[in-house]
Amino acid sequence: MHFPQIRIDKSQKWLFNPVLKKRFKNRPEERVRLSWLEFLLHQTDVKKSRIGIENPVKSQHATNDLRADLIIHGSAMSPEILIECKAENVAITMGTAAQAARYNQSVGAKYIVLTNGVDDLWFECSNGETKAVPSQFHQTTIAPLERDAEYWFQRGFLKKSAGKKLADFSVHLLNSFWDDGFSGRKRYLAFQGEFEGIPLCHYYKIIDFGDGSRLAVTLLAGEHTGPYLFAVMNEKGVSSGMISADLEKALSNRNPSVTMVKDGKTSMLNADLSTLSLSEAEAGYIKNMPQSLRNFFD
Repeated sequence: MHFPQIRIDKSQKWLFNPVLKKRFKNRPEERVRLSWLEFLLHQTDVKKSRIGIENPVKSQHATNDLRADLIIHGSAMSPEILIECKAENVAITMGTAAQAARYNQSVGAKYIVLTNGVDDLWFECSNGETKAVPSQFHQTTIAPLERDAEYWFQRGFLKKSAGKKLADFSVHLLNSFWDDGFSGRKRYLAFQGEFEGIPLCHYYKIIDFGDGSRLAVTLLAGEHTGPYLFAVMNEKGVSSGMISADLEKALSNRNPSVTMVKDGKTSMLNADLSTLSLSEAEAGYIKNMPQSLRNFFD
């Protein structure tokens, strides 16, 4: 799973493009585009110099010039792959593919990728025809993703000044939690407001318990605050409460560790999280974490 880099300025979250070295407004399509850019930079051999971002595209079907989200150029700098990004909630359909194919008449790329950050569809353009094909980034050529403390800091999950114990535990927790094998769905939730100066809009894992209740879980951090293990319970479509755990306090045995907000009331829970360690995480703590967090709401 990939996440765009962010910058927080006066409690407002901005997206950061590492190629253009510019920040952009936090918009759904931009998040998807930058997530794809992170994949290209971290796990493929595509060079920065061969990635075109928002290249102008002339089209006879549009009154104004359009801009391609991403174009990957080949060795002769000819367009190889056109990547068109949609918001997460926009379904990728054959109609969307037909629209991208019209754009590609001006670009002339061999392949088109349509993505909403959840589903990716690949198409090959040949002899005036467009047909669906498997991903051209084969698993054997995709490099392993290395995610250290700096990686998670740049994406708003870990603070920059984290000590070694906190950083080691948080990195292990985050790498395991966001592994594709961990239960739940990755979703960006545009929660309003902030917590300790940190915007609540962030990437969450959605765990569905199958009884109408769901838990949204993440780690939140500012440059010098956090990280907080943050969870929101949703029952039958209505948010029923939230909890936050200051992991730095928990690991240094400074309780109370958990704050709960439920029914309009805030309470401090006497849960002792000071025993958290890498060994416990490896022994199954992370696997059992969703149910452990749910128990706070019972």
